[in-house]
Amino acid sequence: MITVICATNRPENVTRKAAELYKQLLDKKKVENLLFSLEELPIDFAFNNDVYGNSSVDFHRVVEKYIVSAEKFVVIAPEYNGSIPGVFKTFIDGIKPEVLMGKKMAMVGVSAGRAGNLRGMDHLTNIVNYLDMEVYPFKVPISSVNSLMNGNGELTDVAMIETLQKQVDGFVKF
Repeated sequence: MITVICATNRPENVTRKAAELYKQLLDKKKVENLLFSLEELPIDFAFNNDVYGNSSVDFHRVVEKYIVSAEKFVVIAPEYNGSIPGVFKTFIDGIKPEVLMGKKMAMVGVSAGRAGNLRGMDHLTNIVNYLDMEVYPFKVPISSVNSLMNGNGELTDVAMIETLQKQVDGFVKF
């Protein structure tokens, strides 16, 4: 099972649109997957998690459903201050490392600027390599994301969708 992670908890974020599109691409290939947005995290997760020893029932439920049950992850991460959102790093830090070890991850960076969160994906690669996770080498930067959307806020750029499909096809086999 693959968990697609929208790596921000900001309300009404554009990253969620990219994550929803990615889920649709996996669904079309009939790949079992779940979409998880950090908006679903309990408000107190930073201090009530598996690592601090006083995990809340809600946090434990999230980890079991989306992390423990997954063999692979696709992280769709916006660029915040040149990297991944702090809330995502805090989420990773709240999970016992042995839960993540040996799992696989693909990455998609999202930004309004021209870099598509390349630095953030490199930073995340270093973090998850330390956790003995395997990173799919074909990372997708979505640059100038607002210009790739239609009037309804949907990602409709054909070239971008084809690039995401290429990543999906490869990651499923990875």
